[in-house]
Parts: sequence; C-alpha cells; structure tokens
Amino acid sequence: MEITKVLPDDCISLIISLTSPRDACRMALLSHAFNSIADSNAVWQMFLPLDYIHIISNSSSPPSLLSLPKKDLYFTLCYHPILTHNGDMKFQLEKESGKKWYMVGARALSIQWVDTPRHWTWISLPDSRYGFRHTPVELDVSIEGTAAGEVRSVILDPPRNMPQQAKERVDGWLEIEMGEFFNGFENDRTVEFSLREDHDDQPKRGLIVQGIELRPKHKNNR
Repeated sequence: MEITKVLPDDCISLIISLTSPRDACRMALLSHAFNSIADSNAVWQMFLPLDYIHIISNSSSPPSLLSLPKKDLYFTLCYHPILTHNGDMKFQLEKESGKKWYMVGARALSIQWVDTPRHWTWISLPDSRYGFRHTPVELDVSIEGTAAGEVRSVILDPPRNMPQQAKERVDGWLEIEMGEFFNGFENDRTVEFSLREDHDDQPKRGLIVQGIELRPKHKNNR
C-alpha cells in the first residue's frame, strides 16, 4: 500500500523529528514519499545531542566524521564509541533514545594512592574480573550541593552460597549498579560517585577497575 503525502515536506519533517529514532526508521518504510523525509538531515539532526559537534571535534575521531549524513552519524555514534578527554572517556549514543552514554575510564577517576606502585599498578587486562573476595564495599551516587544519596553495601565477589550482585557483560567484564541520579535540565552540576571500603584496615588486592559507566535509564525500568 502506497501512502500519499498531504502535508508540506517541512511540516512532515518537523512531526517526525518530534518522535524518536525508532519511529523515524519505521516511517521511512511506510512509502517512497516518506522515505526521503524520514531519512533527511533535518530529521536526524534533531536526534543528535545539541553539542555533538563540540564532542566530536574534541575527540580522537577524524574530522570527516562530521561530514557524514546525520542518520549515518547517529548510528555510527551508537555502534562505534569515540574517545574523548585525551582518551580517558568513551562517548556513545543510546540507540533507542539518542541520549548520551559515557564511560569514565579508570585513569580519569580519583583513586587514593593511585600514584603509589605498592598499592596500584596500571595494567591492561580486558578479560579480568573483580577481586575483593567476601569484602563488603560501599557505593553511593549524589549530586553536588544536594543531600547525600543512598549508600549501598555490596560484595563484589561473594562466596558461592550468596547471590551474585555483579552482572557479567557481553564483553566479559563484571558490572554492578552504583546508583541513580536525575537530570532535571537545570544548570550543570557535578555528579559524585564513590566506591570505598574503610572499615577493615587489612590490605586489599585483586580489584581491577575498567571505569564507571553513565548511561540513560528508560522510564519503564524505574
């Protein structure tokens, strides 16, 4: 069935841009008349972050990335994360919504005694697991200037008779949720998150950190 346009192209483009990337892809399949509009730069420009040019320009990616059609650029940022902040952070888009998704690498974190080889060593082990066997650690996430968030006590590597609180990712690393925060589109604030264990004065070892990931949470998962 072929669907005929009855509205001006600019009007249809605006309507589609107010939906979602998933809806735009679906509309592109409705008819030849909708395809060129739903795939247009005018539509997909609206799904990209407002500061996408700044993010890409300050990344390690080639400038030619900005010359891609906006739909191609969108899905490139979804499937191929780019390195920013001198390689200490990874940026990508969440495919369903276009929301920002960051990974803060270990070298960008504030780690106590990080420059003391006796305590920490910088190594690259992509297939490693967390250590801290049977030792509870405290996790919390809060926004600067607000009340402290909930402090969670978790065991990163529990004994076999206890439930596993960390989940294995498709890349082989283990991840554990530290907490949540809400961006109410106010002035920029600093988000603080921490992992600590300071009740047991015994030396610790075996913890290998890849980084901390900040990703959007869908409303239906709340």
